[in-house]
Amino acid sequence: MTLWKNALTFVASVAVAAAVTVMPASALTLKEIKDKGTITVGSLVDYPPFGLLDSNGQAVGYDPDLAKEFADSIGVKLTILPVTSANRIQYLLSGQADVLFATLGITEERLKVVNFSVPYAGLEQFVYGDKDIAITDKAGLAGQTIGVTRGTTQDTAVTAIAAADTNVQRYDDDASSAQALISGQVPLLGVADIAIGQIEKTAPDRFTKKFLLRQQAQGIVVRKDSPELLAAVNDFLNGKKKDGSLGKLHEQWMKAPLPDFIENAEK
Repeated sequence: MTLWKNALTFVASVAVAAAVTVMPASALTLKEIKDKGTITVGSLVDYPPFGLLDSNGQAVGYDPDLAKEFADSIGVKLTILPVTSANRIQYLLSGQADVLFATLGITEERLKVVNFSVPYAGLEQFVYGDKDIAITDKAGLAGQTIGVTRGTTQDTAVTAIAAADTNVQRYDDDASSAQALISGQVPLLGVADIAIGQIEKTAPDRFTKKFLLRQQAQGIVVRKDSPELLAAVNDFLNGKKKDGSLGKLHEQWMKAPLPDFIENAEK
């Protein structure tokens, strides 16, 4: 449980600092980023293995490692800005982050306000919870309490299928929603397969998958006014797919191959 607690404490402290600190606007174009010599990347640090804190408090994982490789590819230094599921797009749009390597699912609603890269990861999302609860489809959510992380595609998916008497409890980050399930605050969770693996390390044999919510492709996110940056990210990702290095990084952190629907996706 240490990883989840450390991540939750760190994210909370960052949120407080951000609330009282006025940060200068980040670069909008690839040239401005190169001239500045640094790219500020928003990443989750409470969502292993996509993003977590090591024993030295440094951000590591699939997203931070990929962000470092992208920064190297354009010849700049990397600054990781910890974000949460609830605030990550806000941090991008406000200029605090230049780009998000933050496990964001590609949705039509989000495409109205930001641009996504070619997919670089994919998740399966489930209704998951106490093994004594016998539900197999959305009808079983009637009268139930279910937790989700605010602002995620799980939140959207659960909200879309919840019955009128389903009590949807929202938490500001994945560490909090996982802890709510483990501590018994909620009996069910709308959650991605990656997070399920972390929960089961902490609380083995207590929970089961109930039913699949959706398959979700993830993309790197830039503002609408950053077309050159988006093109650079797409070139970077497509190159890493072609040479196999994206798949190797995925294997390193996820202990599984890059899903076929991600491997073959290209803009």
